[in-house]
Amino acid sequence: MHRPSSLTAAPLPAEPLLERPADLSGRTILQVVPELDVGGAETTTVEVAAAIIAAGGTALVASEGGALCAPLADMGAETIILPVASKNPLTMWRNSYRLQTLIKQRGVDLVHARSRAPAWSCLFAARRARIPYMATYHGLVHPRPPLKVFYNSVLTRGAAVIANSSYTAGLIADVHGVGAEKIKVVPRGCDVAGLAATQAEAGKVAAKRAQWCVAADDFVIMCPARLTEIKGQDVLIEALARMQVPGAVKLVLVGSAQGREAYLARLQELVAAHGLQGRVVFAGLENDMATAYAASDAAVVPSTRAEPFGRTIIEAQAASLPVIASDAGGFRETVVTQPDGQSGWLVTPGDRAALAATLDQLVSLSDGERASMGENGRRNAATHFTQDALCQRTLGVYQGLLAK
Repeated sequence: MHRPSSLTAAPLPAEPLLERPADLSGRTILQVVPELDVGGAETTTVEVAAAIIAAGGTALVASEGGALCAPLADMGAETIILPVASKNPLTMWRNSYRLQTLIKQRGVDLVHARSRAPAWSCLFAARRARIPYMATYHGLVHPRPPLKVFYNSVLTRGAAVIANSSYTAGLIADVHGVGAEKIKVVPRGCDVAGLAATQAEAGKVAAKRAQWCVAADDFVIMCPARLTEIKGQDVLIEALARMQVPGAVKLVLVGSAQGREAYLARLQELVAAHGLQGRVVFAGLENDMATAYAASDAAVVPSTRAEPFGRTIIEAQAASLPVIASDAGGFRETVVTQPDGQSGWLVTPGDRAALAATLDQLVSLSDGERASMGENGRRNAATHFTQDALCQRTLGVYQGLLAK
């Protein structure tokens, strides 16, 4: 795996938490995101909007709209509908003037872009309006081809760029030549309180296991990830087939294929080829992840390439589940593998034999050992990866730029 020299030499620490509550009184922050349907960037937009309002500021969101417009309105934020999902150069150029007009009319003090296409419009609008522009690098940092690197570089051309992990920060520095002083590491967070296993309703948990057709004494391993080759569900199925420890182990794949029917068919063929019918459940899209985690005994995400961060592994730890993830990228920062405080294991991406051996270790744990590992994971999530910490750090970046 490629590891940039900037990261290997000196990983950037996360932004410090604020010593006192953020104060954005009289300030208007504009976040720009293509759409407002459920997703990592979109959810974070809503969380940060709430934090802006709590800090006394005005929260505006420019987007093409979506399901999350309603909760934004409920909290007092305002959504401005603009065609910012478009990658058409002419539309992007027009959007820059639309955003410039919005900035002037609403007295916007800072623009925060959360995707590349609208980021170009934000950059030019903010420059003409002479206000700070910044961005969050939500996705992968591609080192090639040159045209893609240039296109993505818009996320680094502002006063600051937020990286969701030290791994991502190192890639930004390496690929885009950005100095460490401009890169702000703000790890993603999750609703630790809402994911607590103690909050789960027993009836809902039993109903979920019944929906998955798993028995009360089955050991349920959940893979919470969209069905795509980079998430490694095929590796996980083959590892399941290689397990040596006997027992009723069921694998539940929670996630939509999102049109990848060929990959779904390939997974189903693997299940049949290894005689795993009845042991692998294709659960599809899940809207109640808290209950799904509570209905599981462990979570595994065996991604075949480095993830920038990996949100579901944090969620699983918040739900007190032992976890297994790939030994690459952001997972190295979110899974505790040391004996003192261990929350799970990291396995070489694509190594089916190693993953099978680790699954055997997992299933062989006593109830007490598994509970202890789960509690370690919950402590890890509560200490480092909360929604509040994400919002505090983001607002800290805002305050720093506005102070300049």
